[in-house]
Amino acid sequence: MRAFAPERAAGIALARRIDWSSAKLGKLTVLCLERSQFIKDIEELRRLTDLNWVTLNAVRLRLQQEPWVPEAARQQGYFTAWLKAGEGARIRPILESFAVALLEEAQRTMRVDAVATANIDYWQDEAMKLACRQLGIPFVVLCRENYSIPWTVPWMHDHLVKSHFHFEGAGLAVFSQHTKNAFLPAFDDPNDVWVTGAPRYDRWLHLEPLPESDKTFISLVTFNDPGYMAVNTFLETAEIFDRVARAEAKSGLTWLVKCKKRGDRNEVLQRVGSRDDSPLKFEFDTPLFTLFPRSRVVVGCNSLALVEAMLTDAPVVVPCWGEAHAERHNVMLDYNDPLTCRVVTFAKSPEEFTELLTRAARGEQLKTGSPEDRRALFQAHLHLPGSDDGPLTASSATEAFVRHYVEKYRQMQKSQAA
Repeated sequence: MRAFAPERAAGIALARRIDWSSAKLGKLTVLCLERSQFIKDIEELRRLTDLNWVTLNAVRLRLQQEPWVPEAARQQGYFTAWLKAGEGARIRPILESFAVALLEEAQRTMRVDAVATANIDYWQDEAMKLACRQLGIPFVVLCRENYSIPWTVPWMHDHLVKSHFHFEGAGLAVFSQHTKNAFLPAFDDPNDVWVTGAPRYDRWLHLEPLPESDKTFISLVTFNDPGYMAVNTFLETAEIFDRVARAEAKSGLTWLVKCKKRGDRNEVLQRVGSRDDSPLKFEFDTPLFTLFPRSRVVVGCNSLALVEAMLTDAPVVVPCWGEAHAERHNVMLDYNDPLTCRVVTFAKSPEEFTELLTRAARGEQLKTGSPEDRRALFQAHLHLPGSDDGPLTASSATEAFVRHYVEKYRQMQKSQAA
């Protein structure tokens, strides 16, 4: 029986965990390093493109590499430069051998035409980037983050400078021009950053409103993470949400606290201190696509989910007191912007928020603004497919992006072989 170095054996074993179930012969195949939010885009790309999107769990990829990489070195952005000198340079061949073995084993099942991940600088993806370069496979990024809050673009520029990060893959697809602007300093050629829009929103583009009788949810999108910059306001919001839900229990509505993922749900429950008799439901796996059209109101702060809600007719309420009443550069939805104020209600106090929830629970339709204004606000934050005479879906734009780099790399290999 053939013996392999430990890192190669680990790569081969991990390759056998790839989910090929959706793949079909005769199509280009993209191996995606799957994450909780990234899967939303992958599912839509499977539905609307003529490519195979197979998945490998990114957590497994990270855990496999942790024994080789010191904890202090596992820093997003900084890891790329760390691998080029000192201890990092000694570890680099191990990671590369691991990932090359993974891809070679994967290709025994089906040719891998590209590898895709969800951000440009995850430390655990660097090994795959190295292997792709060695094997002549395009390493592409379908970025799941969006930088439309004003402070985030200069912050990213500063991060790129401090980390000495330079993107060494093939290309990057982003949801908006804001995000392209944020990442451009990491690229030699700005044409390698494509503004495609978010595939996860393609199914939202032509939604028909539901009858009012079908709108039986009052929805709170969590903003408990410190990154939202309004933790204390969230706790107040959740307390009011619970209190009004109790007062309006006879309404027969579902009062749903929508968490980002399982860990977020656990943290919210710990912070809020939900009791057994609470009327609130805490869920992380309810799709927004089904939740928002059925909501009498959507509550949140500094969340892209509120921009997503603009593609439905759900009223949006933003708590806008305390920490949430921040300077313009710290907020996604500007409480001084006329367009935003036409389609979003900003609750300036806990008392006003209580009144709005009560009115919604009792059947009053809160402000929504016009469909045209809602689309305009969406477009201010995210690329709207078809708005620039380009592809009509983000999925088709992303497919064109992938095919471009697959063809480019094939031509490069032909030139090198000639």
